Amino acid sequence: MLKDRMASHFHRRALWGLREQARINGGNDTIVRLCMIGLGIAIVAIAPVTWAWKIVLFLVIMLIVGIIVPVIWRVSRNPN
Repeated sequence: MLKDRMASHFHRRALWGLREQARINGGNDTIVRLCMIGLGIAIVAIAPVTWAWKIVLFLVIMLIVGIIVPVIWRVSRNPN
């Protein structure tokens, strides 16, 4: 009886820890995305080109920084 209660307690504690870690990672991902968008806007703002090219440049920066770089990081971290 006591073993079951302790096992249940540890299970709940581990589940809570996983949820907390997921919440922190989600918050960090949001901050990183906002910083990437800010960086893209800053680079585009100082680029001496017309507005049409600035929009294209911003979209390319978001593609590279938002999709391609994280994929490279995941592949290098997890080679399987």
